[in-house]
Amino acid sequence: MLPDRHELFSTATAILLSIYQLLQTGKVPVRVHLPSLFCMHVASHIQKVAEICWYRDLPTELTPNFETLHPNPGDLVVAVNLFGIRQQQPWQDWLQHHQDIVLIEDHTHDPFSNWARQSTAHYAIASLRKTLPIPDGAVVWSPQYLKLPKPSLPQSGGAYYKLMAMLLKRAFLDGAEISKDTYRLLQTQGEKYLSAETDAGVSIFTREILNCLNILELRQQREGNIKQFLELVSITEHPDWTPLFKSWFPGTVPFNSVLVCKNNQIREKLRQFLINHHIFTAIHWQQPLEGISSHDPIAIDFSNRILTVPLDYRYSSEDVAQISTKMNEFSSILTTA
Repeated sequence: MLPDRHELFSTATAILLSIYQLLQTGKVPVRVHLPSLFCMHVASHIQKVAEICWYRDLPTELTPNFETLHPNPGDLVVAVNLFGIRQQQPWQDWLQHHQDIVLIEDHTHDPFSNWARQSTAHYAIASLRKTLPIPDGAVVWSPQYLKLPKPSLPQSGGAYYKLMAMLLKRAFLDGAEISKDTYRLLQTQGEKYLSAETDAGVSIFTREILNCLNILELRQQREGNIKQFLELVSITEHPDWTPLFKSWFPGTVPFNSVLVCKNNQIREKLRQFLINHHIFTAIHWQQPLEGISSHDPIAIDFSNRILTVPLDYRYSSEDVAQISTKMNEFSSILTTA
């Protein structure tokens, strides 16, 4: 299902940095324009080599605020399909009037959406390891058939720490006498090594296993889990949080179910409650992070209230039902408190 003409890197961060280096050929430095809701860890890597400009883009709106986006000719503009629920048309229309820039679409949250498949951008990228059972891996292709960057370094060793963690966790879940601390440490070490990579190729394991995955089935599993969760959890009627979305366009599959809490205090109480019941949610994305921020007060406020509930291919219908039960249990506790 990958594009015929593509390159594989260890991470999407490495791809963004490689595209920048590929295009940075003139005397005038190329700027990189990022959405105000973005992974600040990735932004920190970009900031080391390029000037970052921020434009407002929030998943609570149907389109970015293009009035806040002011690129110079030759600048790189990163468009993100936030949580996999965005549509192609706004960016396609904008690009028609801005042919002097380089548009890079980030399809990490839904790498196989209609938008990704029909992209007209200069470059499109996706971190495949965020939605597929692989320890590393990100893909870049050019819908406009431009020259693709290539990794100059060999595969990252971090992938094999992640792979060992995945295998040991599977054995633990199957009843083997393995300490949780063992695979958790490997997972943490692997992620640390991958996060530091800036130009590494994909691991041999991932390159080979990609051809064996039933990507369509994994994507359908994720969509089914999200639908089940929204049906089972009474969050739409709760005054302290609401789902970011309840439906989505044909040809799209959300990344996971996303909750928007009334304030940061409620978000943290809910997150800790779920952790206490072995449900580990994510925050997309915390900012400021180590001093890196979009300086957009609305985006920062949103990042303080958002919570992503994991509902991907790893979870069965029974798992989703258990997560939903705990959500409703917390809802009752908060209501009666």
